[in-house]
Amino acid sequence: MRKRNMKAMAMVAAAALVLAGCSGGGGSATTAAKEEATTQAAASEEKATEAAADTTAAAAEKTTDYPNKPIDLVVPFAAGGNVDLSCRILAQELEKELGQPVNVLNKEGGGAVVGQTYAVTQKPDGYTMLALTSSYVTNVLSGATTYDMDSITPIAEYCFDPELIVASEASGIETIEQFMEVGKEKVLLNSTPGFSTSHHIASLIFTQKTGIEFEYMHTNGSAEQTVQLAGGHAEVGMTTYAGAASLIEQGKIKVLAICADERSDILPDVPTLKESGVDFVYGAYRGLAVPAGTPDEGVQILSDAMAKVMASEEVKTQFDNSGFPITYTDAATFKEFLANDYVSMEAIQDLIQE
Repeated sequence: MRKRNMKAMAMVAAAALVLAGCSGGGGSATTAAKEEATTQAAASEEKATEAAADTTAAAAEKTTDYPNKPIDLVVPFAAGGNVDLSCRILAQELEKELGQPVNVLNKEGGGAVVGQTYAVTQKPDGYTMLALTSSYVTNVLSGATTYDMDSITPIAEYCFDPELIVASEASGIETIEQFMEVGKEKVLLNSTPGFSTSHHIASLIFTQKTGIEFEYMHTNGSAEQTVQLAGGHAEVGMTTYAGAASLIEQGKIKVLAICADERSDILPDVPTLKESGVDFVYGAYRGLAVPAGTPDEGVQILSDAMAKVMASEEVKTQFDNSGFPITYTDAATFKEFLANDYVSMEAIQDLIQE
């Protein structure tokens, strides 16, 4: 799905290049005509430049009043998880761009429904943002919410992280082959960050593809999920490197496979699931959104701020140190991605019904 979007964007770009080339095409215009055309083009360019400058100045004049107070960034998971940690990095840098404090509010519970409900029901004035993950889409599809896909306006996607299949040290499972063998003999206890989160969905799809079933231990975020795994309270799980890096390095959690097309540079010795004969590529995406009805002006200011933040060396360094892969897309592209994800998840809706 993501590849199709990228191909479509590439085709549009290629078409634009072809048209640009054609606009400078040949002909036998006279010198006078050429000079006149050049003069007209220069005048048009000057007018366009002036118009752009006027638009920019007008926009600047209109937007000087926003933001004029602190902005809340609602994280629908417990503190300490990878969504929370990435949002705290973003909040710190967004403050510099927006000139106002950006406060992270953790409102966990109900597989992110509690925090999502809180965020979308706030006044749509640009002063409430929501940390958005696949759980929003799956919660809507589950029928357990009072909100829907039209309740939010996307701001930007900032991360896409492939799922890892992991096992606790206490489980004794060392390889993906052993995992598959044990899973065929018994139901494994699987810890997730919450019902309908990307890790839970990944596990459900894995069951659909392999027939290996799980008993689920749903927690209130990736921090709690990995603690349950490290403590031996669960046997296996799906997570991301950023969400379990320290425990992986300590050997408390064993990475068995990565759900990606290629091996990771961070974990080069970990095989892809495809290498074990299971064609399954899946990952956790993270982005920001605001309540529907937020003024376009405010949405644009937040989108522009995110573009600058994601291009900053400070964020790149902090994300790299935390194991968060940057996959930035703007508001329009992220909106299209969410719509496609909704269609994909709708196709497996029966799997996310409790």
